[in-house]
Amino acid sequence: MKRVAYVINYIVKNGPSSVVLNLINNLDRSEYDISLITLFEGNNAEVVSALRNNGVTVYECSTLSRMKCLLGQSKEFSDIVDKGHFDILHTHGIIPDVLSSRLHTAAKRITTIHNNMYEDYLDSYGYAKSRIFIALHLAALKKLDVCVCCSRSVYDVMKRRLPNASFIRNGIKPVQAHSVITRAEVDVPEDACVFLYAGVLNSRKNIVWLIDNFVQYHEGDEYLLVLGKGEKEAECKAKADDHVRMLGFQTDPIAYMNISDVYVSASKSEGFSISVLEALSCGLGLFLSDIPSHREVVEMGQDVYLGETFSQDDFEIKLKALRERKTNKAEIRAFQEKELSAKEMTKRYESSYLN
Repeated sequence: MKRVAYVINYIVKNGPSSVVLNLINNLDRSEYDISLITLFEGNNAEVVSALRNNGVTVYECSTLSRMKCLLGQSKEFSDIVDKGHFDILHTHGIIPDVLSSRLHTAAKRITTIHNNMYEDYLDSYGYAKSRIFIALHLAALKKLDVCVCCSRSVYDVMKRRLPNASFIRNGIKPVQAHSVITRAEVDVPEDACVFLYAGVLNSRKNIVWLIDNFVQYHEGDEYLLVLGKGEKEAECKAKADDHVRMLGFQTDPIAYMNISDVYVSASKSEGFSISVLEALSCGLGLFLSDIPSHREVVEMGQDVYLGETFSQDDFEIKLKALRERKTNKAEIRAFQEKELSAKEMTKRYESSYLN
């Protein structure tokens, strides 16, 4: 039996955590003994409890800080790895990758690269700091055995810099809501075409521009639900008209996807968005910014119409194209389950673990 440990800053229900959770839930337990190592505060207690009840050993580090880790002060983590005798160490994120790269271990060291660091770090940290973090992260990645990019588009960026790079697209299990929301509850007509955005309201997500353009070009039966909070919330509310519903942060976004028709995002950078995969699982069509990872998923629908991508210049034209072609919820759900499932993703990772 192989001993595998997943390493992440903290475990929650979304983002990179969802990839980790899907891997844990789909690995063959007769072949793998599974551990999870979290480095910092921020764990979702419900998730940790569920993992432990499912036979996963969870180590919650309590003495580490991000700065200490970057400066090489990570004894608590090193001790866990030494005592765990792991065969596979699978890291997620810059600090887990840096720590893994410094270990003297016989374990196979694998990472998942969840974003295009050249875009993401620049937006998050500014030019000067992003150069430092990119150099630090690349140096760590080159010391690992396998670097798995979460999409072909991220791989296309990283393969020139990392000879150990490959790609496995993110996948999810079919999603289910924990509650029922009706259109009446959000003051939207039953026969409306409902667009939905779920995520942070910040500059990288380009949400103010999205609302501005939706307000300019929507038809009378089209509405936009905006789920999330962030630094751009006040600007979003100022741009919204009576066809935009600002609903704030919601713990059950799937319930809102279930009353929607189209998932929309104007994001400037993504790795391979989990929210997009969840939208597909709910049968939603896609109306996405024309960035590499968005093009990648839309173009996968060779036999199924998944939607459109738009640029800064053709939002209105692409919106008209989406209206004309229509999407089919049953076909989209079937596409996601076949092409972008958690089981398929896990099979490919298992191959990386064993080869």
